[in-house]
Amino acid sequence: MTRLKSEVMRDYFDLLREFETKKRSVLPDTTKMINFRVSAALNEFHNKSDIENITKKIERLNFKDDVKLQRDMLRVSPDIVRSWFQYSIDKTVDHITGILAEPTMKDVNTILLVGGFAECKLVQEAVTKAAGRRTVVVPDEAGLAVLKGAVRLGHQPRLVSSRCVKYTYGYSARRDFDPSKHPQEKMVISEYGEKQIRNCFLKVAEIGTPVEVGKDIKSSLPDIISTTGAIWRIYASTERNPEFITDPSCTYVGMLTVEKSPGKTKKENMTQVYFAFGDTELKVSVKLLKTGEVVSSVFDCL
Repeated sequence: MTRLKSEVMRDYFDLLREFETKKRSVLPDTTKMINFRVSAALNEFHNKSDIENITKKIERLNFKDDVKLQRDMLRVSPDIVRSWFQYSIDKTVDHITGILAEPTMKDVNTILLVGGFAECKLVQEAVTKAAGRRTVVVPDEAGLAVLKGAVRLGHQPRLVSSRCVKYTYGYSARRDFDPSKHPQEKMVISEYGEKQIRNCFLKVAEIGTPVEVGKDIKSSLPDIISTTGAIWRIYASTERNPEFITDPSCTYVGMLTVEKSPGKTKKENMTQVYFAFGDTELKVSVKLLKTGEVVSSVFDCL
């Protein structure tokens, strides 16, 4: 296959297209053998080398009547072909089932299947069975639906008015030290004389939460910056409630800097942080409450 890809690219892609076509045509109740055209070049590579030819390989694999090579056709039993899809189908169904189990999904009553795999009857049957009372819809040309949607979204950016957040988003912050749950060695004293813990993950948007495009989401607590300024480090997490930015689930997104604070006291240096999700971007803003000044930065979330 490596030689076929590097030396006869056209035949290699013809073989891929052959499998892609059969993916759409195999049915749960198919009983006839399924044919795949084998490239003459692939046969030639085997016959001119020291390795076994295709027929001998099939015999050695002990497939008996389930796989046969007749002229330029590889004939495979439908049970074997269906087994190729089973792992992907099982993982897809598990993923969908997990999403539908979320409390925010309780009112979902329609599932739209798109993409090339959606045209596979085996996938449609498995998803319909897992969907229960919900309606499963497969649009015409499901394989092109994703492409068409991307084009429409490019021309109409506000076509999608809201979406569910894929990760939990927040930023690195200091929080009050709690001796009952924080290790003593991680405690620091702030310049305002308070006992605090560093590198806490302050959550702003939780995974799976619906958010409106461009609408500000206010952090649950105001933040206090140093008299010399501050840096906000933004993180995303695959967990709902990460405790620290150093947790394995956390990924660094970017940072926002306020170079000068508005005052010298804790009250004068209070701020409010806002997150706003765009089509593919995250905008983070920090408002200095004393002066009303806003500092913002935009991060690419693709």
